[in-house]
Amino acid sequence: MRIIAEGIKYNEGEIKIFGKDLSKEVLTLIGYSPQENISYELLTVEENLKFYADLYNIPYERVEELINIFKLPKDKKAKDLSGGYKKRLNLAISLIHNPKILILDEPSTGLDVSSRKELWNLLKELRDEGKTIILSTHHIEEAEGIIDRVGIINNGKIVAVGSVKELKKLVGVKNVIEVEGVLNGLDKLSFEITVKENLAKVYVDDVNESLPKIVETLTKYNSKIRHLYIKEVTLEDAFLKIVGECNEN
Repeated sequence: MRIIAEGIKYNEGEIKIFGKDLSKEVLTLIGYSPQENISYELLTVEENLKFYADLYNIPYERVEELINIFKLPKDKKAKDLSGGYKKRLNLAISLIHNPKILILDEPSTGLDVSSRKELWNLLKELRDEGKTIILSTHHIEEAEGIIDRVGIINNGKIVAVGSVKELKKLVGVKNVIEVEGVLNGLDKLSFEITVKENLAKVYVDDVNESLPKIVETLTKYNSKIRHLYIKEVTLEDAFLKIVGECNEN
C-alpha cells in the first residue's frame, strides 16, 4: 500500500493507476491514511487541515467543508482528540485535495465498537459518492457490508481475489451451524467442520436436513450444547477456509 501511496521503489512487477505508471502527477490522485496518526499533535484540527491544504494549494473553504463533513472540533488540539476523532482527522487530511483514490491502512484499528461503526458509515458515504477506496483490515465482518471486491493475502501473497459473493461460493455451502459447548462425536459427522476451543462450525447446504443429524449425533455422544446458531456463510468463513487450505498445502 505504501508503494502505491508514497511512490516507494519496488523490485518486481508494475503498478498502473488509471492506466498510467506511478509519477508525481499520478500520486496527486491518491489520498493515503496510514495506521499511525498523520496530524501534528500540538496543532488544532483546523491548523492541521490548513497546513495540508497549503501543501496542495487548496483554498481554505475545503478545510471548513471537511470539518463539517467529519463533525470535527476545529479548535481542539490533535493531542486532545479521542481515538475515533484522530481517525476522522486522518481521513479528512487524506481527503484535503479531493483525491480520486483513497488508500486506508487498517483504518479501524484501536477503535471501540461505536467508533468503528461511525468510521464504516463514513467510508460507506464516501464510496457512495464515487470514491475508489482501497483498504486493509482485520475486521472482516464489519468491512463486508461496504466492500465490492476483496483480495485475500496470506504470508505476503495474494491467494484469492473476487467479489464478496464469489469468495463466499468458494466455501462450497450456503449456511453455517455454529455449536458451542462441550462437544463429543464431531468426528462422526459427515460434514466439513472447523473447531476452535469450544466452538464448532458445521458447513451445510440444507439446514432443515442437516440440523437434526447434528443434534442427534452430539446428543448420542453426551455433548453438552450451550448455544446453537444458524447463519449464512460470511466473508470471514471464506477467508478462514481459503487461508486454512493454503496453510495445509
